[in-house]
Amino acid sequence: MAPVDDEVLKTASQCRHYAMCKIDYLGTGLCPPGKKHHYVSYYPQGRMDLYAALAAGLIPVTDELVRIVETCTLCGVCDLQCHFVTGLRPLRVMKALKDRVEDYLKAGGIPVSVALDEPLRRLRAIVGGEWATNDPAVLVTYANDPFPLADMLMPRYVVLPGSREEVAAVVRLAGELGLPYAVRGNGGASSGRLQRRDRPRYAEDEGISPSIRTTGPPPSGPASHLSSPARSLSHGLRANTAEPAATVCGNIVCTGTFSHGRTLMAPRPTDLLIWNSST
Repeated sequence: MAPVDDEVLKTASQCRHYAMCKIDYLGTGLCPPGKKHHYVSYYPQGRMDLYAALAAGLIPVTDELVRIVETCTLCGVCDLQCHFVTGLRPLRVMKALKDRVEDYLKAGGIPVSVALDEPLRRLRAIVGGEWATNDPAVLVTYANDPFPLADMLMPRYVVLPGSREEVAAVVRLAGELGLPYAVRGNGGASSGRLQRRDRPRYAEDEGISPSIRTTGPPPSGPASHLSSPARSLSHGLRANTAEPAATVCGNIVCTGTFSHGRTLMAPRPTDLLIWNSST
């Protein structure tokens, strides 16, 4: 496998999960694999995390990782979008990731095939085989927000429901199997916060449920509705509608343009991440 390039790793490690690679705000187009496959791993943000994860030995080369790198055409759209907001040039990370995986395969390396277990079979029965996974190359890109007070926590499964009915069925299954779960929209995730930035595969904001983390005001009211004790504290949740994130000593971080985000945080271990992906 190609050696780790320190300068490339520095760029990869500086991704702040602002999610600007998930919206066509410059009119230059979206990352084609991300738009098609929806998982964060297929977007430049996820590929940055994957390079850093490989360098740190957090994940092996898996079947899904091979598919992820093969879908990248090095079109350069990510460089335009990311540099405009952050000053980073992620294209060289995309190329370095492809080179590392391709070198591994050329050297005779065999990708790891992740076993399909019963919970995953049942999740796929609800959302379809493409939209639920336990592959580390996907899971690791949902495991970390750039936030100094929280450690990486990798879920066991990520599932992308496509309708309200699928969300309900997945939540019921999680309850039946005793899987702690979290619901997230496909927006920017930075400093322990999440902001919706694009249209999800399942395009409706949800209200609040116990053990759920979600974004956006519920359909019935404004962001302030999230903050009422009946809607948040009674579930053991804290609603944050400004900056910084709703943490003790939260003033040590600043979220800049994320001031207008709305986040509900459930600080519990998560086995199942229900992700509203982009379309």
